Amino acid sequence: MTEQTNPSEQPAEATATCWCVIAHPQTDEERARVQAALENARATNDANGVVLAIAQLTQPCPARRNESKR
Repeated sequence: MTEQTNPSEQPAEATATCWCVIAHPQTDEERARVQAALENARATNDANGVVLAIAQLTQPCPARRNESKR
């Protein structure tokens, strides 16, 4: 069983972890994957995929707010 840590207990140099129901990308690599998924969803007329990718890219995320305070 893996142990989960509270985001506020992570060291400042660690990458922030998104604890949201719809996980938001925290690195450039993760963001590129979500953008590629959005492009694929648009190309294949996958409305649910578009909604999910947009939610991942645009919703406010506590992990991003914490990172800006560092």
